[in-house]
Amino acid sequence: MILADSREFRYSDPTGLVRGDPNAYKAGFDVYLNRCFFVGDGANDRLIPLALAFAKGYRIRPLLRVADLYPFLLTCAIHGFFIINAWLGNHAFVKLAEPLQHCMILTLLVPIVRRRIVTPTLIGAGLTVGGTVMNKLVIAANGGKMPVYPTVSRWIGYYKDGQLDGSIDSLHVLLDGSSKLPFLADYIDLGLCILSPGDVLIHAFASIVIYYTVKAVCPRRRTTETMGSLDS
Repeated sequence: MILADSREFRYSDPTGLVRGDPNAYKAGFDVYLNRCFFVGDGANDRLIPLALAFAKGYRIRPLLRVADLYPFLLTCAIHGFFIINAWLGNHAFVKLAEPLQHCMILTLLVPIVRRRIVTPTLIGAGLTVGGTVMNKLVIAANGGKMPVYPTVSRWIGYYKDGQLDGSIDSLHVLLDGSSKLPFLADYIDLGLCILSPGDVLIHAFASIVIYYTVKAVCPRRRTTETMGSLDS
């Protein structure tokens, strides 16, 4: 996955960043975005299952009255705080990106255990493993690089030509005719992020847990037909 932004921050040494290398913090903003699950595409992890549940007739408001997703939402709020700081030039929190990502995943265990969301969780875990394997395959086939095909992000100006020439990003390269397994590359362009099919499967885990949590704790809305049948 690659995420684009209008700033000039790009990463070159993620390992150095984790070690606390001061030189790595210059490019901290994009490293943070790449290391954290829930940014542009991560918002979809939360919004899509909520929208789907609403379309299925479930009331979303009762979700705020149960504690199942509170830990997860707290980590999302912390993530937002970190993003704002990074955008303003304060990269002191960048080194916490990876631990925060792990915390986000662990907090989903709360609704999984409390609501006994066993089968959907196993499906989501399988999708995560499958997505990870897909990403590893395309990276290995391209000599350790992930090909990227920007479309929407280029059109809206978030991706700028030259950002994938290898000088500012050690992982991603521009997809071209020589790229291997292009159907597994990053080409699902959402504007602020470009996903691979593997990324979509990985992010499905959180969406599945959130959707089934809504089903477990939120009642369905009473439709006109239902109210009419009750009155009769």
